[in-house]
Amino acid sequence: MRVTRAAVLSLASSILLSPSSCVRIYPNTNGTASLQDSYDYIVVGAGIGGLVVANRLSENPSVSVLVVEAGDLDDRAEDVSIPGNVGFADPSRYDVKLEMARQEFLDNKTRVFTQGKAVGGSTLVNGLVWTRGSVADFDAWERLGNSGWGWSGILPYFQKSENYSAPVSKGPARQAPIPVHPVIGGYGKNGPVEVSYPNYDYNQSYNFLEGVQELGIPANADPNGGNATGACIIPSSMMAKNQSRSDARTSYLDPVLDRPNLHLVTGYTVTRILHDSAGIIFPNSTHTSGGSGLSVTGVELAANLTAATITVTCGKEVILAGGAIFSPVLLQISGIGPAELLRNLGVDVAVDLPGVGSNLQDHPTLQPVYELTSPDVFSAWDIVGSTRDAVRQEYLSNRTGPWTAPMVNFIAFPVLGWVTDRLRELLNEATNATANLPPSYDDTLRAGYAAQQTQLISFLTQTDTPVFEIMSTSWGQLAVSGMQPFSRGTIFARSSSMFENSAPIIDPRFCSHSFDCKLLVLGLQFNDRLIQTSAMAALMPVAPPGFGIMDARNETELDQVMRPKITTGFHPSGSTSMLPLDLGGVVDASLRVYGTRNLRVVDAGVIPLIPGAHIQAVVYAVAEKAADIIKAEN
Repeated sequence: MRVTRAAVLSLASSILLSPSSCVRIYPNTNGTASLQDSYDYIVVGAGIGGLVVANRLSENPSVSVLVVEAGDLDDRAEDVSIPGNVGFADPSRYDVKLEMARQEFLDNKTRVFTQGKAVGGSTLVNGLVWTRGSVADFDAWERLGNSGWGWSGILPYFQKSENYSAPVSKGPARQAPIPVHPVIGGYGKNGPVEVSYPNYDYNQSYNFLEGVQELGIPANADPNGGNATGACIIPSSMMAKNQSRSDARTSYLDPVLDRPNLHLVTGYTVTRILHDSAGIIFPNSTHTSGGSGLSVTGVELAANLTAATITVTCGKEVILAGGAIFSPVLLQISGIGPAELLRNLGVDVAVDLPGVGSNLQDHPTLQPVYELTSPDVFSAWDIVGSTRDAVRQEYLSNRTGPWTAPMVNFIAFPVLGWVTDRLRELLNEATNATANLPPSYDDTLRAGYAAQQTQLISFLTQTDTPVFEIMSTSWGQLAVSGMQPFSRGTIFARSSSMFENSAPIIDPRFCSHSFDCKLLVLGLQFNDRLIQTSAMAALMPVAPPGFGIMDARNETELDQVMRPKITTGFHPSGSTSMLPLDLGGVVDASLRVYGTRNLRVVDAGVIPLIPGAHIQAVVYAVAEKAADIIKAEN
């Protein structure tokens, strides 16, 4: 089987390697590379889930693994690797911009969602934030029917993925107002992903922490210890020694370049999952030995819409890791999903599975900037011209200075009772508001939502789960993101061709449950009080139009100004949920797709209820646990 050399780019770590040193596909002298006809495991997607699982499965030298990635290998350039470039440089060559459906509950306009398209996925372009969530987030997963997925079941896999380093002393300069004291035994020390702190903090970040505490938000010395709430300094997915990005590729692929049983093909898209259905509709039952179910035989892949397709078969399993956007689309165009949608696409129904593409969740986010007008403020916005040259030289020479600091690592995670004295009133509002679920939801999806809503209402009463987060940047942005969204959306294929789904129908339905917008208003009102604290007032912040001190006192007007500005938190999840079948689930607790024998999903789509956290650490842990499950069952 032949693949053009365009798909066989040389791997790189810190420097580019020659093609002959790659673990994946060995180019022949004529510029082509040979794929095997069959592999034990075929992994679709080389983001977090795909690279973690491929690494762990290929630890066994007798097992063959193929990873198929539509994107390319990155070039390790400064716009990718340097933390200080996050939010300023735009490595758009490694992402794809997807237009959402019009958001009818906001302003009836579209938004753009960006995600990584390269080996390493979105870990090449994300903000580096490393948060796990709270014990309650994962215990809720277990209460929803996923045995073994509570906090105690997933904590070992957070630790397995991590190589944690404590922050270093920054010398006699101003000391951080909050300590960093990890829970004993809380972090992993030998995992692939380096988790650490920058060698530089902006002074105004300390003003933020002091101001938050003035408002009664307690300090949290370890937001990853099981209680994520409070004011905290967040670690980042960055290397402690050289202060650069630690992504899925550098963590899970580059260290295993010598494995001949692990192959990676780039620049190719899986166009269809192959199975033996022959038009037969199998029952929606999880696999048991000798039980019925769809047998997946392999995949088709192609370089583009007009290129010839290549068929590769699997000896054991196909594992989807295309992310919460594209994994459900691939399932749908392969005949696994809601029967009515599939028929409308002209796709034969192999497994009628209503949950595929539903239960979509995201953290709705606002990004107001409160301009810091004090002449003493130095921010990342000031790193231009000769200052940029000096900052760059310091970073390259010493791995110190402002370029070691990512966009966000100072955050407040309030609980509802800390930011309002109307707790009972708000609980009633959250309970009684109309959910406005998508009209495509069947009875199982509605039952699943009711079960999730019970957990969400419980979170609002607790003191260990945040309702929103405030993310502080050096230039005065106080982003507000809802951590426990009640709204649910959908992702549906637009066409039966994967290449014509470069922009599938993505509809997060932000604020379709009105309480989500209520929480964002509370967050903006919190910002209003925050900029008036003595610590923050010293920075002379100026609120953006519509978000001023007087504006925040009129909830109705603030809501109207806010809605057009709400956008994605870049945390899509839930679209292939790990839930019981009668609750609209797509995969079982072994991450196997219902109605199939050897097809799994290992990306953010399986998250049944989005945690109150940035989700990259969660996906690493899910994938680590998935790898152990797969190895145990094979």
